[in-house]
Amino acid sequence: MSSLSLNEHEKRIIVQETITDSPNIKIAVVGLGYVGLPLLCQLSRSFEVWGLDSHPLRIEELSQQIDSKRVVNTTELQDINTGRLTNDWKKLPLCDAYILAIPTPVDEKKQPDLRSLEESCTALAHVIKPGSVVVIESTVAPGTTNQICIPILESFSGMKLNKDFSVAYSPERINVGDYQHTIDRVPKIVAASNSATLEWVAQLYEKGLSCPVVRASSIKTAEATKLYENVQRDVLIALANQYSAYCREEGLDIYEITQCAATKWNFSEVYPGIAGGHCIGTDSYYLLAKAHELNVSQPLLSTARRVNEEVPHLVARRIIQKALEEDVRSILLLGAAYKANTGDTRNSKVFEVLEHLAPHFSNISIYDPLIDLSLIPSKYKGYFIANYSENQGYDMVVTLVQHKVFQNLQHRQVKMHLTIHDLL
Repeated sequence: MSSLSLNEHEKRIIVQETITDSPNIKIAVVGLGYVGLPLLCQLSRSFEVWGLDSHPLRIEELSQQIDSKRVVNTTELQDINTGRLTNDWKKLPLCDAYILAIPTPVDEKKQPDLRSLEESCTALAHVIKPGSVVVIESTVAPGTTNQICIPILESFSGMKLNKDFSVAYSPERINVGDYQHTIDRVPKIVAASNSATLEWVAQLYEKGLSCPVVRASSIKTAEATKLYENVQRDVLIALANQYSAYCREEGLDIYEITQCAATKWNFSEVYPGIAGGHCIGTDSYYLLAKAHELNVSQPLLSTARRVNEEVPHLVARRIIQKALEEDVRSILLLGAAYKANTGDTRNSKVFEVLEHLAPHFSNISIYDPLIDLSLIPSKYKGYFIANYSENQGYDMVVTLVQHKVFQNLQHRQVKMHLTIHDLL
């Protein structure tokens, strides 16, 4: 591994020479899901990149250039050297950098669940060597990298931060299903445990992703930045949902109103909706938990979360009300992903809508051609149908997710067709 002596630390560490001077940089991306796979594909164009995922089936399908999650297209998969994919930490070569793209969900009590990240840090600690750089991309509460990840790395490796290895934090900004704000176009925020590592990781992303890089003053600042991005949107969606309730009582169309208001340069064009997914429906709980530890009240965010958590119940109640008016006995829900034009069902609120509808209707089905049915929880699999045509005899069709593939579907033979626009 090549080296560059640091000149501003009493305990000098050895890190790699500048990216532009070294053509032999080796990188390992850990976690090949919605964040890690795009990173793997893009970085593989410039560096020797290895990929590790704990799920053997994920490695098996990617080795065949198949992506059941539809995170990247077939062309991008061709950038991967399939011989460098593994689910075995011992098969990773010694790398210059290890990038952790590990999911950080919440548990059933809406508390941060860092188990996967902690397990990855523990396993990685047995792999890193003097001079290694660990980059964390997972969304976490401010202070997590310094208080949880680094102590794990030090404890199980027997090495010391900034003496033997260094750590950087660069929060992911992947927007699943968005082909405009792609990984090579969105600025990358970077912070690190020392200035030399900050510059090295910044160069790595600049060369490997061809995107602008924003250097944050500290790892904790970068962590807080990521949370603020998603917490802000959570609050704005809650505002849209509440304003929508007011507009319904006034007989006004919140969608038209939002479009008109968006002609003002500083108005945020946010529409009412079911705020699920791996970011908006999760990250606010990370901030709330951290604020609770510090005894800092967050009434606005707490209220926003309550408002948005109530929306699936509200949607279900309105569907039931409409169904009773038309003597509906069978319902087809279109869409199960948490957002349009993706197959991502993580924290999808469609399943909560289903839970509220199920006691009232004996015949409910879901159709979503974009998702991989093998990833659906077993208790919901029986609701899914593989194909849909208008003559299948459903009384009501409800489009909960506005996939483009649904636009040409015909519903002439159903008693009622509703969209999320009709319900919120």
